[in-house]
Amino acid sequence: MIADSYFDGFRTPKYAARGRVRRWLIRRFVRSLFDLIEASGPVSSVLEVGMGEGFVSGLLLDRFPCARFSGVDASGEDIARVRSRFPRIAATVGTAYDLSDVAGAPHDLILCIEVLEHLDAPERALDSIANARPRRAVVTVPHEPFFRLSNLAAGKNVRRLGNDPEHIQQFRPRSLRTLLERRFEVVALRGSYPWLLALVR
Repeated sequence: MIADSYFDGFRTPKYAARGRVRRWLIRRFVRSLFDLIEASGPVSSVLEVGMGEGFVSGLLLDRFPCARFSGVDASGEDIARVRSRFPRIAATVGTAYDLSDVAGAPHDLILCIEVLEHLDAPERALDSIANARPRRAVVTVPHEPFFRLSNLAAGKNVRRLGNDPEHIQQFRPRSLRTLLERRFEVVALRGSYPWLLALVR
């Protein structure tokens, strides 16, 4: 269970939201994410791409206390917050399109959590992840049209038909699988309303 106090430390609207339903959905999503990770094998090194304020990696620190954690995000402000709150994570300012400065030796796990929908060229980010040669990777995206419908039900982004202003890509299970299969073997693809989670290698 994720304590409410953990949510309260973040500014990102998704995680800072105080609504009980929203937090319940995020907790269920995180459980699904952790189940996927833990069933996939041992974890000694983790790289999170587009880590934002470190919500997911911060939670994983307790799950894998001996693992080495690193992360990259384009926002210098978010990286500064990660370094302050989670000093165990080697956080670096950078782009999902070029991981050459942070990849190093192959990682057991690369995370790309709620990133692809924000990118002009998600295929380039996946190429970059594939070039880093992870043993496996987990990719998550909003599950459309359900993500937009849940926003509409909550009265959010009504003029945009529920679409978040920063979301420039839309994914359904088939389109996500097609994008991933050009670069990886898709081991699992599942939903946790209103998100999709994929484990690849």
